[in-house]
Amino acid sequence: MTLKQQLNSIINDSKKLEKFLMENSNLPGPRANLELLFAFAEVYGNVDVLKQWIKISDEVADVNNPKSFLPFCAAACFGKIYTKTGDKELITILKELSNDSRWRTRETVAFAFQFIGENNFDDLKTIFNKWIKKSNNLEKRAMLVALAHPPMLNEERANYCFEILEHVITTMNREENFDTLKKALEFVVSVYTVYSPSKGFVFMKNMIGEEKVFNTIVKSNLKKNRILKRYPEEVKKLESLL
Repeated sequence: MTLKQQLNSIINDSKKLEKFLMENSNLPGPRANLELLFAFAEVYGNVDVLKQWIKISDEVADVNNPKSFLPFCAAACFGKIYTKTGDKELITILKELSNDSRWRTRETVAFAFQFIGENNFDDLKTIFNKWIKKSNNLEKRAMLVALAHPPMLNEERANYCFEILEHVITTMNREENFDTLKKALEFVVSVYTVYSPSKGFVFMKNMIGEEKVFNTIVKSNLKKNRILKRYPEEVKKLESLL
């Protein structure tokens, strides 16, 4: 049986489902079972059960506890369900989950938005255009990481990513959860640049200056093979300015 078939065989028994997900979560361990998470997001749609799962806190199940796999799965499911229902309450829930203390939950929020973007990028833009006006560093990170998803990018969409990025750079808080946001900034720029190199290299050039944090962000992005191999000359020019 495939994963989807296994899941469908117990889909209406929440206790068996929870047991199956936890036992096959690969937790504790360095890598959760993403194949299972994605398969589950494809087949499950009981919002009431998922809302119960997201109540499982870090105190009850930390990031490496098998039980924490349940809220991880719930976050991903909300994105898939939104593509079918357009239920805006799910977006509010995802915004709350982007502030979860567990990094895997925050990561699956990005997956959820990628599901939405793959289905309808204009929907994702509408959501993020509202978010960006009032967002903290973790919410900004969720947007940036969600957008750094090659299957849904082209030049026009990458240019939109740079609009969001510009807003993030000018409004980010340098204290609360800044390191987490900074880690995202150290790679997402290179992803966007692949699809809009003229915009990307100008953007990075404009970041270079007296602020060490921006120089560090640029340096990190220039080291990524995705642009280093495609645009070696442009990378060299910027490295000479650092």
